[in-house]
Amino acid sequence: MSRSKPTPAPITAIAACVFELPAVGEPIQLFPAGQFKARDGRPFDVEGGHWIIDAGIVSQVMARAAARSTDLVIDYEHQTLNTEKNGQPAPAAGWLQGADMEWREGQGLYATRPNWTVPAAEFIERREYRYLSPVFAYDTRTGAVLELLHVAITNNPAIDGMESLALAAARFQPAAPANQPAKEKHGVNREQLITLLKLASDASDEDIQAALAQMQASADQVPQLEQALAVAKAGTPDPAKFVPLAVVEDLKKDIAVLKATQIGGEVEALVKAGLDDGRLLPAQEEWARGLGATNMAALRTYLKTTPAIAALKSQQTGGKAPVPEKVEQLDAEALAVCRSLGVEPKDYLATLQA
Repeated sequence: MSRSKPTPAPITAIAACVFELPAVGEPIQLFPAGQFKARDGRPFDVEGGHWIIDAGIVSQVMARAAARSTDLVIDYEHQTLNTEKNGQPAPAAGWLQGADMEWREGQGLYATRPNWTVPAAEFIERREYRYLSPVFAYDTRTGAVLELLHVAITNNPAIDGMESLALAAARFQPAAPANQPAKEKHGVNREQLITLLKLASDASDEDIQAALAQMQASADQVPQLEQALAVAKAGTPDPAKFVPLAVVEDLKKDIAVLKATQIGGEVEALVKAGLDDGRLLPAQEEWARGLGATNMAALRTYLKTTPAIAALKSQQTGGKAPVPEKVEQLDAEALAVCRSLGVEPKDYLATLQA
């Protein structure tokens, strides 16, 4: 006679979901009927991708709640889960009796007579708290709800879920029947994980997740880094990206020559224009060339601010052979030019006589 295999024990985990709070005194919904998910897509550890509670499953949930010797607590912001971590008290917002639960087909599981504390009732009436978040154990193979653990009123549904509640599972997980062997444990515990990631001893769940994500990102870059290292060791640069050093040096020389030629041409043009219109004395020609070679901007500024002198302009021949003219002394206009340019009259007279 063949013996049927025993049904394996469910693998439990902890989760929470969120519902809108009704007015004080009205029944509160703990679970919807059928399949449901959290707002961010959880559960991620259930093959079907959803939790489930129906008329067949709920009988076990209600029986476990009714068998409790104490009422189920309704707290603020899941502080019951966080009190060991942050050291803060976890005051009750209300209480639920296990016997006051009712299954409404097509709607879900309700607590018909929630007993709110006075502060919590005032918060709810003023809509300072709007959401209800039950915390429950579930079978990770099927998603079936196993037991209601406690309930919270909250305004921040994003904090609920496996990521923030998984570490509390050990405290709230239902005990396995005595005739079933304890589930074998695999992997490292939280303390070992913190040590491996080189985090502080009081690292939060978010710190651990961030460190694991960074480690994964670094691992993804390893193939690219190995390929870059191999190319560098091979010493075979890509011709499309590199040119010979000799070519670079020749280009630098050509650029220098072109730049010098361009500057020289500009200096010659400026000096010639200055001599032609009387802004430069013949004695200033070499000085103007040297200034332009070293500081083109200074030469331009000088010529721009120096007026053209008719007396000097009349001495220019425009490329024609000069007509000899005896200059014995400077007239008033020439003397004014000397004063404006700071030139000694005798030096200027000698220049004109020459």
